[in-house]
Amino acid sequence: MVAKLHLPEYDSIAILRAIISERERYKDFYNRLTDDWVVQVQNYLEHHGDPRFILPLDLSSYISEKSVHTEEEKTTDANRHISAKERLRQKRRQSLINLYSPDENKIPYTILDTLRRGHNLLFCPCCGEPGKPTTLDHYLPKTAYPELAIIIANLTPMCNECQQNKSSDYHDENGNKIYIHPYFDPIEQVNLSIDIEEPYATPTFRLTIPDDDNELYELLVRHVNGVNFLERFDEFCRNEYMALLRAMSLERQDDEPNRASRIVGRFKRLHDGQSQNRWEAIFYRGILNNTDLLNYLDNGELPIFT
Repeated sequence: MVAKLHLPEYDSIAILRAIISERERYKDFYNRLTDDWVVQVQNYLEHHGDPRFILPLDLSSYISEKSVHTEEEKTTDANRHISAKERLRQKRRQSLINLYSPDENKIPYTILDTLRRGHNLLFCPCCGEPGKPTTLDHYLPKTAYPELAIIIANLTPMCNECQQNKSSDYHDENGNKIYIHPYFDPIEQVNLSIDIEEPYATPTFRLTIPDDDNELYELLVRHVNGVNFLERFDEFCRNEYMALLRAMSLERQDDEPNRASRIVGRFKRLHDGQSQNRWEAIFYRGILNNTDLLNYLDNGELPIFT
């Protein structure tokens, strides 16, 4: 499940000002936007990316009348159905989104590459799945908040599966955010547990979300559903469990085999050190908490592996 990450040690506002200084195209627009843009970033940091307190900027407010007049002169039969100001708004919006895809010689290129590849994570902080995440997610989507497309605090490492499953929705019908923010939300504690039910040769895995903190519980439920966690985690558990059964079958061939609790405990410690909420840690913690299952692994009739 989600892991708490430290906010990258970059000054989002200083980077923003440096990016603005590089703008040549739409310079008048960027100059008009700058002050409110900085306030928007400060607001994001103050409210930890919570969309209840952050409204997208109205980009049309920063387009000069001179630019609108010039654009009106470019009106044709093909674009007449869209006002000149709206055409300019769409172009400026795309310009902001394009800042996320800079040329190599532009300021944010190296920073973005470091955020994607230099984090040393061995699992996705959005879901806990094993494997190094190689993409960045816009916590508040750049389609809705183009002015946040390049803001460091809005960019978090994510695996491809989460990015494909995470919709562009970022709040529910009540305005509550759907996804946990790994930089800001209090998720250091154990968030998930599993119960493993008989028959142990082909068990059922049932996920439990602690409900001692109602607000966090509801956020976890929304997050789990949003990234299709249950289906993905169930498949992982089945594959990991078969690997464990095979390992225990081989262990029994030794003259003095280790007990299941010792082997599973070793696996759990290995992964707990990285995050208590990565999938392996949740899985092996569930096994250690089930004495009947441990007894089955030590003494039960295991499947035959060829």
